[in-house]
Amino acid sequence: MTGIIRSRTIWIQGAIALLCLVVGTALLLPDMAFAKVSKGEASIAKRSAKLYIKQLQYDKAIEQYRVAVEGKPDDADAHYWLGWLYAKRELIEEMNHHFDTCLSLKKGKKYKKDIGSTRAELWRRHYNIGVKAVNAQRFDMAIEEFSMAIASMPEEADTYKGIGVAYLQTDKHEEGIKAYQKAIELDPKDTSSYFNLSSAYINTGKREEALAILQKGLEIKPDDLNILKQMAIVQNQMGDKQGAAETAEKAIAVDPDNIEILNIAAQMFLTAEDYARSAEILEKVVAQKPDDKDVVFNLAVAYKAIGQPDKAVDLFAKSIEADPTDHEAWFQLGILQDRLDNHDE
Repeated sequence: MTGIIRSRTIWIQGAIALLCLVVGTALLLPDMAFAKVSKGEASIAKRSAKLYIKQLQYDKAIEQYRVAVEGKPDDADAHYWLGWLYAKRELIEEMNHHFDTCLSLKKGKKYKKDIGSTRAELWRRHYNIGVKAVNAQRFDMAIEEFSMAIASMPEEADTYKGIGVAYLQTDKHEEGIKAYQKAIELDPKDTSSYFNLSSAYINTGKREEALAILQKGLEIKPDDLNILKQMAIVQNQMGDKQGAAETAEKAIAVDPDNIEILNIAAQMFLTAEDYARSAEILEKVVAQKPDDKDVVFNLAVAYKAIGQPDKAVDLFAKSIEADPTDHEAWFQLGILQDRLDNHDE
């Protein structure tokens, strides 16, 4: 009986919120080799660099500060300003090297707040461009931008959620799994990450892992509809028909008038062979979607199973009116007419 059930499942993709956009440009500078620099030469270079910054000649300032840190490797001021200049050029790896060096020095602690602000500005810029790229379905670009954002501030959970979306949309499921695992590590209370991680697991055939992460998500938010729907579907796919029906019932309790929830729940009860409950739910769906031939067909199946053949006949006939090529509906209608001794029909 359950093999004729019609199921139309749509996976729900997590969304990301847009932030204000800050536009920037990037200019790559070649690495420069320096000969041995004395402390005196380093001091002169540092003064020259400050003048170049005032003149907005950042490339020349970079050259001079590189001379300064070569001659005085423990000069926290020079490392800070060199990191700041690299941030202006969006050379994030170089920026991080000099910022981290600055913070490791005793005199560099005073720059902690300024370094944090610079990194946050870069993160916002690339994160928001990444979000806009996702919304424009330019997922490769989104991955590049989110990667830059992660390099700027690797402890921001939202970036991993964003790049996770882009990975899943480009079928890079293993990368998506790692991204959402990191997002959950950094922000364990956001259940959308549990849902998206379960989707990545499902796409790689890891249903047990998907079910386990969904259960963890429900522990945090027992009334999360996305997780409840996903869990019911996974349980059903794994053969736990009764568990799927019970989960679907929980989803109905959260939102009893949600058509999508009702439709999924009805499918779960059909597969669990609880035809009476399925018919009860599908009656509500048909009342709101009388022209949905799949819903009409499933309700007919339920009526047939609970011994209401007259109602089933009418609904199978309606399904055929909507689609005269529906061979399943023709076949079921023929069986019922035979049972009702309507042999001509």
